[in-house]
Amino acid sequence: MGDADVLAATEIGLLQGGDRAAIVAALAMLNARGVLASGAGRVRRTGSLPPECEPLERALYAALYGSVGPGELGRQKRVQRALRDGRRSLARRGLARTPGRRTLLPILLVVLPPALLVKLVAAGVVGVTEGLVAVVVLVGIAVWSLPLRTVAGTRALAAARERHGDLLERPDLEPAEVGLAVALFGTPAAQALMPRFTRDAGLLDGGRNSHQVDSRLDSSPWGANTSSFWN
Repeated sequence: MGDADVLAATEIGLLQGGDRAAIVAALAMLNARGVLASGAGRVRRTGSLPPECEPLERALYAALYGSVGPGELGRQKRVQRALRDGRRSLARRGLARTPGRRTLLPILLVVLPPALLVKLVAAGVVGVTEGLVAVVVLVGIAVWSLPLRTVAGTRALAAARERHGDLLERPDLEPAEVGLAVALFGTPAAQALMPRFTRDAGLLDGGRNSHQVDSRLDSSPWGANTSSFWN
């Protein structure tokens, strides 16, 4: 069984567009399952969660207290935890890079070796040309390490697009297929499949903030501003 066969919709979303894409795909599936209502840039529960939901769907559903905007919902602790678990699962399977690989390694490659090369060039141990070539190579490696996807992850995503490329042309999609379409093709797919929900739920801009959510918000890397998470 290949990677394209085992990737869930929210995992494809993570590989395709990061946390935001995964959340949009999960909310699209929850809407397709008939358990969400939308309005004024927010979503709220309207039904019971079915057993076949993905972990991120469960986390979003559990984090819904009252009527909440998608951007604000994405900063809830349990949602952030589900997203981290998803990224770790992808990393364990070789489809995504770990946070340390994506941040620490590029910093080390850009800062430390060039500083050392400057000293070596000044001491006459390495020529200027060789030093510049080495710096360019190291910076290239650092840039290559920045994306979330690995080469295997990119291949798996391409295979998923090929396998599910006809989703937007098919009628009566199952909720999981709706999630796959939105994860693979982004908000244009959501607008095509569920235009009213996409607009009323605030999927395009993160929606509106609410004071009815769980106060136990995570101090996420995007900060407390919803727009900083969604944009």
